[in-house]
Amino acid sequence: MQNMRISADDPYYGHVRTLLLGLVKGSPKRVLEIGCGHGEALAYLKRECGASFVAGIELVPEVAAIARQKPEIDLVIVGDIERLDCNELPTGSFDLVIASHVLEHVADPWAVTRKLSALLSTNGQLIGSLPNIRNVKVSLPLLLFGKFTYEKEGILDWTHTKFFTKGTIEQLLHSSGLSIQAIEPEFSPKMATLNALTCRMFRNLLCFTYNFSAGAPAQEDMSRLGQA
Repeated sequence: MQNMRISADDPYYGHVRTLLLGLVKGSPKRVLEIGCGHGEALAYLKRECGASFVAGIELVPEVAAIARQKPEIDLVIVGDIERLDCNELPTGSFDLVIASHVLEHVADPWAVTRKLSALLSTNGQLIGSLPNIRNVKVSLPLLLFGKFTYEKEGILDWTHTKFFTKGTIEQLLHSSGLSIQAIEPEFSPKMATLNALTCRMFRNLLCFTYNFSAGAPAQEDMSRLGQA
């Protein structure tokens, strides 16, 4: 779902999430980013990390137009990943697929994750981020005051259609036959300090998002999923 409350040139579409990119293994040559925004991450991977072909899928045409202006980016497709017939993106053609804060916006994250896993090469990697609905800033007001207020962006972004905890992220990845490599909490500066002071005992309540990494499913797993 497009966030109509944010303009196409807003920094919302221009973040390079360095902690997420820190999960990238090796030197992927062919990279696809879902919800590529202004294409900053793709340009970085092409310029700094040796990627030879970088492509993005972006829902908002005006945002995609900004990404297309970057000379490092080879291809930008405009469309909804749930409805796109990715003829330009053959099965098994990418070493790295990025879905940073995308899956919580779609109607069926499980179907999209299966679609993305099919695009991975034999040793390909899917990385992404999902907000943590268990975060204390959401769960405590809900528990104490029954307060659950949607916002312009963040954990309660009004365009979110699904909500996740660490456990449901694990279930999402396993449902596509993916091999989980890492699910790492990410904190705001204040919450990072509090996490350290509490010896990480409450990390799953203090983190605002989880960055995950998963490996391509084995061929036998893909066959089984296709028959399910």
